[in-house]
Amino acid sequence: MHLLVGLDESPWSLAAQQTAIAIAVRAPGAVRLTGLHVVSVRHPTGDVIADLAGLLGFEPVMVPEKVEAVYRARGERFLESFRARCAEVGVECGGILDQGAQLARLAHHAASVDLVVLGARGETEVAWRGQGGSKVEKLIRSAPSDVLVVPRTVRPIEAITVGFDGTEGARRALRSARKLARLLGCPLHLCYVEDGRRAEDFDPIPEALAALIADGVEATGERIPGEPHETLVARCFERGDGLLAVGRRGRSWFTDLILGRVTERILGNAELSLLVAR
Repeated sequence: MHLLVGLDESPWSLAAQQTAIAIAVRAPGAVRLTGLHVVSVRHPTGDVIADLAGLLGFEPVMVPEKVEAVYRARGERFLESFRARCAEVGVECGGILDQGAQLARLAHHAASVDLVVLGARGETEVAWRGQGGSKVEKLIRSAPSDVLVVPRTVRPIEAITVGFDGTEGARRALRSARKLARLLGCPLHLCYVEDGRRAEDFDPIPEALAALIADGVEATGERIPGEPHETLVARCFERGDGLLAVGRRGRSWFTDLILGRVTERILGNAELSLLVAR
């Protein structure tokens, strides 16, 4: 499994690095790490058309060449610090210093990895409290790979709760969670939240659970009433699982709404990691 880790100077990025490194340590030889820092400024090229967006404040923002050099040197320090953390525990890693619009460059590199690991917030939150997290939400919806969003406080992943309602998005979440669970040697817990929008006797858990157990996967499951965006997060906390997995796509606008609400809680104060499967 190839993990791409977003690097910046925030405590959320540090938590993302710690989480990715912990995964690599628990699965020696099976996980490859690459740190990525995107420099979102550049000096003017002299082409008015090419520089116009940056001059108007869009990424990459136009700055003097000396300022760009400072930002690039700062990015190199982030990469070197990440390499040092990996070396301390014997984990090999690579590093990429890119330049451009952060969201676009993250999505570009996400196409060549299995999982993107990001802090729930970043440097924007450090500078302007309450303003961070929007880029993470946008990346979740547009990334061509799975995304693991990590809160500021790192919690060990001892088990994984999977929000499972039988939809294709939920099945993707189960596949991704199962792969990660195998690497970590931890169990899965499938949770179907009955919110009254399906037939009363509908329950996708038994079939999925039986398939997992038949394949030798340690797993449990339950069907409980409630609102998915509240119940899934609460249940994951109650069990102490440390990671909630959900699918990015469902079969209606309602699934996107649920994902938005779950993501909002994770990006807020919840000390819980969120795996969003593509």
